[in-house]
Amino acid sequence: MTDKKKPMISCILDVVPTPCPPPRTLSHGIYTVAYESPSPLNWTSDIRAWIGQYFVSFTNLSYARRLLGEIYLLGPGLLIGHICVTLWLGISDALLLFCLGSIINFVEGQSSGDVSHDSLDIAIYGGFLCAIVEPTCSRCLTYVNDIINTRLKAHFLPQLIEASMRVDVSSMQDCYTIFPVRGHFASDVPGSSFLQGLFHITRTTISLLSQVAVLMNAVLHKPSPEREVLFLFCIAHPLVRWLAPSNVTGTQGYIFYTLNVPFKQMKALYDLAFSPQYREELILNGATNSIHSEYKKSTEQLGDEIVTEPFPWAGGLIRRWYWDFLINLTLDLPLAVYALVLPHRLSPSSVMAIALLQQATNRLSLSIGEYGMNTSIKSLCLQAKWLYDAIGYKSKISNGPMSYPNPSQCSSSDGMKISFRQVSLRYEKCSHKALDNVTLEIAPGQLVLVVGVNGSGKSSLLKLIARLSNPTEGEILIDDNSLSTYDSDDVRASIAFLPQLPLLFPMSVKENICLGLPSCVHATDEQIQEAAKMGSCTNWVSKLQNGYDTQVKPTHDIGNAWADGAYGTISERLREELARHNQQTVTISGGEKQRLAAARTFMRINHTDIRLVVVDEATSSLDAITERDILTQFHHVRQGKTMILVTHRFHHLVKEADQIICMKDGCVVERGTHHQLIEGDGEYAKLYNAQVLSA
Repeated sequence: MTDKKKPMISCILDVVPTPCPPPRTLSHGIYTVAYESPSPLNWTSDIRAWIGQYFVSFTNLSYARRLLGEIYLLGPGLLIGHICVTLWLGISDALLLFCLGSIINFVEGQSSGDVSHDSLDIAIYGGFLCAIVEPTCSRCLTYVNDIINTRLKAHFLPQLIEASMRVDVSSMQDCYTIFPVRGHFASDVPGSSFLQGLFHITRTTISLLSQVAVLMNAVLHKPSPEREVLFLFCIAHPLVRWLAPSNVTGTQGYIFYTLNVPFKQMKALYDLAFSPQYREELILNGATNSIHSEYKKSTEQLGDEIVTEPFPWAGGLIRRWYWDFLINLTLDLPLAVYALVLPHRLSPSSVMAIALLQQATNRLSLSIGEYGMNTSIKSLCLQAKWLYDAIGYKSKISNGPMSYPNPSQCSSSDGMKISFRQVSLRYEKCSHKALDNVTLEIAPGQLVLVVGVNGSGKSSLLKLIARLSNPTEGEILIDDNSLSTYDSDDVRASIAFLPQLPLLFPMSVKENICLGLPSCVHATDEQIQEAAKMGSCTNWVSKLQNGYDTQVKPTHDIGNAWADGAYGTISERLREELARHNQQTVTISGGEKQRLAAARTFMRINHTDIRLVVVDEATSSLDAITERDILTQFHHVRQGKTMILVTHRFHHLVKEADQIICMKDGCVVERGTHHQLIEGDGEYAKLYNAQVLSA
């Protein structure tokens, strides 16, 4: 039996695995640099890997075409104008070289009497034209880029936000690299780096080819052996630049790390000294003086060790000295080398030819340097692919086909029915189970208390209902149907979840309260104030300078945050003007956060179809009176809702509870009414009696 013939590309990419040598290392101050040394003898593997990389680029080319097509539709005239300006800027250096060459030829022709004043006029006017048009085109290009970037943000960011909202909690860290980065709103433009990279490659390629053409035309008209020497100079500098490594390792990539204890200590102390978030804690712990003394001690221990990070530029992990010597020799000293090689043929003509060569080599050097600025067709195709991968992201937690609530599927108007059938949960990279074989049932409209010591699994149990993660084993039923058969967004929209440590969003107080309402619901000021009253935060809001319009957490972009919106050295008057217009951060206590979060929950309960209310230790930072008032408000809105309360101070709620679930070590150890569990004299009785004694 014969084997099937494999496709050609598979044969090309099949690389025989060879044992990998351990990484090589070198020291740079406190850092250890590790890199992989390429094998100079394994040419076949390198060729196969190179072909494989560009085959992958070819498969990603469709994403690049798609992205370019979308950019064109956003502004056909803008893109065409961008292309025209890029083409002009690409050939402008070559035109300047051509004009310079024409002027040199005119000067040379004067000695032989072969002079054409028309060509001189054309060269001079052409040079002036290039000098005037180039900055004008650059300004136009900046203006066009700004408009295109604005349209790119308006087109792609809504799609990326929609896709990001599909990411479940467990996958958020994995998706960090494909979605925009928090704090870079002003500078992050989806698709912009692709477009700029594409035009960068186009402009640089045209510039290189046109300059080489002009230079070759000038060199080939010279007599021998001057022609050959000049040709050698033409290729010497680009060749040396191409052969020279970017760093001392001779590789494209490397890693570096430090195990230096004093340096790590200094870095930690630096953060403590200059971060406002630690100041109060440092003062209360009397640690302010020790921070200074410990930093000084670590500085003395470090001594004169080099701490500059080993990047491949000045002061870092730069290449060997002889490469820079060769680059400078071929770039800056062609006339001296020419005089050494052909001392008897040095003439005004050759000096002018060398001057042209010097000018051309300088421009070529800039173009070659730009060509290697980490931009390639392969990387551009990957950028386009990453963008569309992010836009098309699908959550790992699949949605079911059923809507919720669904009257035809036995959804009760009294509230949500919840059933756990032998449910276990183990978090990723965790050795023990957070929940172990949990079985319980909560009837529609019941008031349920979940009690237990810290770490007993109460919060994990509640988060499974909202499907923040899937159980490792077992099944969860909602209204007698598997939770996985419902649309997750519908189920979550029917749940009001009030956590113990609520987050405040970078919005106004009013917007924080209204967050979570459907877009069709437009809350009035009276409705917002009513929700705030139910959450017991009316008095606190009234003390704020702008009331409900106060920004709770002003947004900052990382690019502006370094200088707080200032550029250069500014006067005290300008600093005060900036402070007057900048949004100031409002100091909010833990209790105030819980009040505001409660107001948000009541807003959703009042204006949406909530079937389940979950209160997870949401009053832990409140005084007893405020806690009682908020829980009373929840009791008033119980109609048509199942309610689950988790609280350590539960003794005043037990008589109203239809069911009490007692948990320990991830298991439901007891379940029933207060009287039943007290008579059982088990874990619940211990917790209740301890609380009564401390009350």
